[in-house]
Amino acid sequence: MKLASTFALTAIAAAVSVLSALPAEALSMFRNIGPQFSQGLPPTGVIDFETPVPGIYNTFSEDYGNIIATGDRLRILPANSAADNYLRLRNLNGSNVTFTSDYKTWDSFGFLFRGRSGPDANMDIVFNLVGGGTFSTTLSTLLTLSGPGNYFSFVAGVGDPTIESVTFTRTSGYINIDNVAYRIVPTPALLPGIIGMGIAAIKKRRDGALEETEADAEA
Repeated sequence: MKLASTFALTAIAAAVSVLSALPAEALSMFRNIGPQFSQGLPPTGVIDFETPVPGIYNTFSEDYGNIIATGDRLRILPANSAADNYLRLRNLNGSNVTFTSDYKTWDSFGFLFRGRSGPDANMDIVFNLVGGGTFSTTLSTLLTLSGPGNYFSFVAGVGDPTIESVTFTRTSGYINIDNVAYRIVPTPALLPGIIGMGIAAIKKRRDGALEETEADAEA
C-alpha cells in the first residue's frame, strides 16, 4: 500500500512537472471574418460595447462579467444604430484600453478592427502571459496578414502560456475596435485522470493485500 501511494503521488508530481516545463511559444495570429479560436471552439463571451452609453471617457472602467475593461482617453461611438456601438482609441497621447480578468485566463482572444483615421494610424497590442512572459504586435503588422475580413484572433498553442491580459495603446491617429472576444481556459482533464489512476492503484494493492491475508487465514 505504501508503494502504491508513492506511485500515485509521483505520477501527479510528474504530470505537474511536465505541464510547467512545456516551452513558451508566440501566440498564433489569424485574420478572418470572425473569431478563429483554439480547436475551432466558440468564444466564451463577446464584448460589443453596448455599455456604457456613447460618449467620451477620460477614465474608462467597465465590468463585462468574465472580463473587465479599463483605460484612458477613450470614446464609445454609435455606428448605424444605438445597438451597434464600438470603442475608439482617441487621437490623444495615452489613449489605451486593457482587458483583464482577476481569476481566469484565456487560450484565445480576438477583436474586430473597424477603421482608423488614416493609413498611418497605429496601435501597439501587448499580451501579458501566464508565467510573466509577453507577446506584442501592432495594428500595422496585423493588416499585413492575409484573410477575408478584419477580425484578428490570437491563439495560445497547446501547452503554451495562456493570456492573462491584453492592452491596446494608440501610437498615432485614432483606431476603432469592436466585438472583443475571449475563450476561458477549460479545466485541464489530465490531472483528474492521473489522480484516478493513483486511487485505482491504491485500491488494487489494498484488495490484493486483503486477498493474501484471507488466503493465509484459510491455510
